[in-house]
Amino acid sequence: MPTLHWRDTQARKFVQQGYWEPRSLNEHLQEWSHRFGPRIALVEGEQQLSYFDFEQQVCCLAGGLADLGIQCGDRVLLQLPNGIAFASSFFALLRLGAWPILAMPAHREREIQALCELAEPTAYIVAERFLGYDYRPMAERQLGRQASLRHLIIAGKPSNAGVPLSALNGEIRRPAVVDPLDTALLLLSGGTTGTPKLIPRSHADYAYNAKASARLCGFAGDSVYLAALPIAHNFPLACPGLIGTLSMGGKVVFALTPGADEAFGLIAREGVTHTALVPSLVKLWLQAREWDKSDLSSLRLLQVGGARLPAELAAQVTPILGCALQQVFGMAEGLLCYTRLDDPQQVVLNTQGRPLSEADEVRLISADGQPVGDGQTGELIVRGPYTIHGYYRAEAHNQQVFDAEGFYHSGDLARWSPDGNLVVEGRLKEQINRAGEKIAAAEIEQLLREHPQIQDAAVIALADKRLGERLCACVIVRGDQTLELTDLRQHFQALGLPRHKWPDQLETLHSWPLTSIGKLDKRQLQQRFQDEAASRAAYLECCVPIREKPQELAAALVKHYLPDDLTLYEHNGEWALGIGSAACIRLLGNQLQLSIAEQRRQWPAEDLPEALGKALGELPFQDWRAYGTACFELARRLHGLPVQDGSRPPLRLDIPAVDIRLRDGTALIRALQPEALASAKARLQELDAKPLAPIRTGHAQPNVATHDAALYRGQVASAVAEIRQGRYQKLILSRKVPLKGNLDLVASYRAGRQANTPARSFIHHQGDFACVGFSPETVVEVSAQGLVGTQPLAGTRALGDSVEKEAQLRDELYSDPKEIAEHAVSVKLAFEELQAICEPQQLGVSEFMAVSRRGSVQHLSSRLRGQLRDGCNAWHAFAALFPAVTASGIPKREALQAIAAHEGAPRDLYSGCVMICDSHGMLDAALVLRTAFQHRDQAWVQAGAGIVSLSLPERELEETREKLASIAPYVHLAEPQLATVRQTAEVQP
Repeated sequence: MPTLHWRDTQARKFVQQGYWEPRSLNEHLQEWSHRFGPRIALVEGEQQLSYFDFEQQVCCLAGGLADLGIQCGDRVLLQLPNGIAFASSFFALLRLGAWPILAMPAHREREIQALCELAEPTAYIVAERFLGYDYRPMAERQLGRQASLRHLIIAGKPSNAGVPLSALNGEIRRPAVVDPLDTALLLLSGGTTGTPKLIPRSHADYAYNAKASARLCGFAGDSVYLAALPIAHNFPLACPGLIGTLSMGGKVVFALTPGADEAFGLIAREGVTHTALVPSLVKLWLQAREWDKSDLSSLRLLQVGGARLPAELAAQVTPILGCALQQVFGMAEGLLCYTRLDDPQQVVLNTQGRPLSEADEVRLISADGQPVGDGQTGELIVRGPYTIHGYYRAEAHNQQVFDAEGFYHSGDLARWSPDGNLVVEGRLKEQINRAGEKIAAAEIEQLLREHPQIQDAAVIALADKRLGERLCACVIVRGDQTLELTDLRQHFQALGLPRHKWPDQLETLHSWPLTSIGKLDKRQLQQRFQDEAASRAAYLECCVPIREKPQELAAALVKHYLPDDLTLYEHNGEWALGIGSAACIRLLGNQLQLSIAEQRRQWPAEDLPEALGKALGELPFQDWRAYGTACFELARRLHGLPVQDGSRPPLRLDIPAVDIRLRDGTALIRALQPEALASAKARLQELDAKPLAPIRTGHAQPNVATHDAALYRGQVASAVAEIRQGRYQKLILSRKVPLKGNLDLVASYRAGRQANTPARSFIHHQGDFACVGFSPETVVEVSAQGLVGTQPLAGTRALGDSVEKEAQLRDELYSDPKEIAEHAVSVKLAFEELQAICEPQQLGVSEFMAVSRRGSVQHLSSRLRGQLRDGCNAWHAFAALFPAVTASGIPKREALQAIAAHEGAPRDLYSGCVMICDSHGMLDAALVLRTAFQHRDQAWVQAGAGIVSLSLPERELEETREKLASIAPYVHLAEPQLATVRQTAEVQP
């Protein structure tokens, strides 16, 4: 630790040389109010505050806090999302001389309790609710267990134990007299999992931090700063962030979340000139510009920090977002490095810039404490006018990271470029000690990113009995490509790297786990893959080039493996085939059962998403994918109705023994056993080597025109009457047309897939049940990143037999009040269902009332997208949206009751879903329509129509014919039954 003499000497120097001003942060606010009074200082939604009004609000809130007894030197835990309430609370505490402890909105009970035990706060200011999480129960528990905590203040609707923040409107009184060199606030270190250390920042050093940053970054009175990252973090708070913008007389616009959906609209509306992101968000913003056309022309500068920004990503910022890029390397403990606004592009793209202050003393040292040579990597140590001299109440740790001269040993590894800029190479602790050899993770990560198939990479150390630590490469691949460990080793061999630096293990991810501030969380990666390696079986894999079209080779594989249980699922250019079952999850009565070999485990199924999360979490496999089905009658359970008995479990998921995924030119084969992998590879290569037989011309032609036509008209008329009585708004009624014979699944799939343009297609065979279908829409799509999508199709017309006829029918579709009303109420319900599980600021309709062509029909279609709320997973999205509104009705509960009453029998899989999900959180569920079914010796096709108050029975019957025409003409029956099937029945176009 530095001596008191050193600290006093440095403090005098910083005051004498003008780095530290003799004013508190509250006095700075008073000055800004005087200088910039009528200008707009803060914007949150529709609310705006001028500088004068903001200071008045701060003064009144400080008075209210003082009335509670909060005084100079008290610590106050502040956990609020971005917004005016945060800014007012922060400066009100500074006015009192109290120390705000800036917790992140993402922190939960474990972190909050640890902070309370360490800092012993007097009060806790917290949001009522944010992104679906209710903070009040957690806060009340802290109030009960922490003796120092006397006041709970709620921003929003208070609980019984708290007082509303809005009620604290006291008399304006004189501010506390504080020494500018005293502590002003406590920042949190790092933001990683576990308990962060507390970083005391003084009034003088933090004011300099913010104001010097604002000047360097070109902020002025016309600057508009978008606070997109969590404002409690040092980067958006004072680098230059909120405080730096206000010091220049600029305007701060608050975004609740940093997602592009919200931020782009704010940039366009408020004329935002500056903002800051972390690299993971930069990538999402760049991707969003592929479809978002918001006016971002006001944006001048994007700051990027928090982690190293890959050069290839950095190079896309200006061309795509149209603004300059500034790389920032900084730490809440102090040192800030910026690329300058006039730096050459190579400097901006490839370095992290130079220190903010000429008084910053930065050294790079080796492990033995000696300075490293030019261009060599060493640990960064620093002291200066805004770098701390010790963590709060952490003497033992301070002894480790501060030396006798007062230098803070950051643990960051860096080197100086020839032009004097800093290049950060990683963390000192991010070294792999493999059999005694020290390997820098950052070096391997950079070389991994040079592989043409790798988009991003992270290297972690995993415990290894033989090596001590093994090198695990975690990668995100580009597009739909596949990668094997042998590919990486060939890559490193070509680069001439010694063998001990080659990865020992490869893990492919769809996205990174992130900390609360958006940084890559390597601790989560280590925990995940260390635990999985210890207890979970790995799939064996191989990639095989193929020459045949994927859908044809997939059909040939299905034909080979039948009558084994299997599911073929086409989505996004991939034909995925799951064969057999290594584990099965089934909903049986009120229990969810996991079966693996002879072992069984069960969970209560009252909360189905929770039960599924537990069951899937127990799977003893790495990187699994499950194939499954959900019957329509599952909806009755989800909506609290008596369950109708069906022939099969309402929900079933199977983890296949063999998993084959086909794309143009390549096949990925995965199996749990070596012999199964070898057999599947041999069979696939054999089938790919010989041409497939042409599709035979004979097919079944069921009587879709007249079968049960009168009965169906009567059902429609009855439903219309019930709708007009107000019993429900919309109902989908279906009719079932039998087939005489057994399905030929493969022939039907090949013929139907050639004739249809489905959103998804599938073959499913399970015991005595089978189906083949061409789904016009998905029930729900959830990405590994938690992005949720659904595409309701409601409103139907045939395509006709010519371009002109199709256009005429499309115009008729767009002008039919019944079809438009039916579609609008479907979209409204889907939106309301997503509201319950999605972050409100990131939910929207990305496409409305377009037309989708599906086989022989066209539909009105819309697409809704959102981001899962904190605490929700893919199964919450599934439960919210199942069954599809376009296959049930509105409201769903009443519609389910009416369907059962009118149709008189369970639908089984019709209007349920076939789906896939995986260990990364992905879920993709296809609505089961345009499908032919087989159960034991009965086969059928089925179709429905949406009934609203304007419906006419004959028109709805015609709609079922139009839909059946997309599947019925392509249904093939297995020999020898085909020859005896009546071939003369009419199929209406």
